[in-house]
Amino acid sequence: MADEKVTKAIAVQAQQQAELQSEQRFGATARRAAILAAVVCVLTLTIAGPVRTYFGQRTEMKQLKATEERLRAQIADLEQQKVKLADPVYIAAQARERLGFVMPGDTPYQVQLPPGAMVSDPGTPVLPGSTVPAGQPWYTSLWHTIADEPHGVSPTIGGPGGPAPGGPVPPPPAEPNRGPNG
Repeated sequence: MADEKVTKAIAVQAQQQAELQSEQRFGATARRAAILAAVVCVLTLTIAGPVRTYFGQRTEMKQLKATEERLRAQIADLEQQKVKLADPVYIAAQARERLGFVMPGDTPYQVQLPPGAMVSDPGTPVLPGSTVPAGQPWYTSLWHTIADEPHGVSPTIGGPGGPAPGGPVPPPPAEPNRGPNG
């Protein structure tokens, strides 16, 4: 029986020793995991700023390249226009077309249609509320705003029916002159 007690005591002690070692291993493993998690968090926070800056700069670079391409296209168009404007033949053609200038010795003529005979090409758009096609020069539109009948004015003003409601009241008729005795 003494041997059994000693064996039992040794077995219990061995089991306690194993549990203690298991707990120590688990504690060491938990410490290692916590240290690894802290290192990963620090690395993530350290790398996050530069990565965000990198992607932001890439996006900005793409936008700047697109802007540069648009500006280069605009420069090419302006250079073509500059070449055209250096040509006296082009300038003369533009003066004839836009301003109605004529060369000395040429006989200018202008076709005037009767009112209401507005003829427009099928390809020329007419702006709403306007009687002038959109392709006409600005002074044509200006002239039509002056020469046409005023917009929004009633034709009954000053007519036989008297003034329109809310319109100006005409002055009373003057009395005929009577003689000195009259």
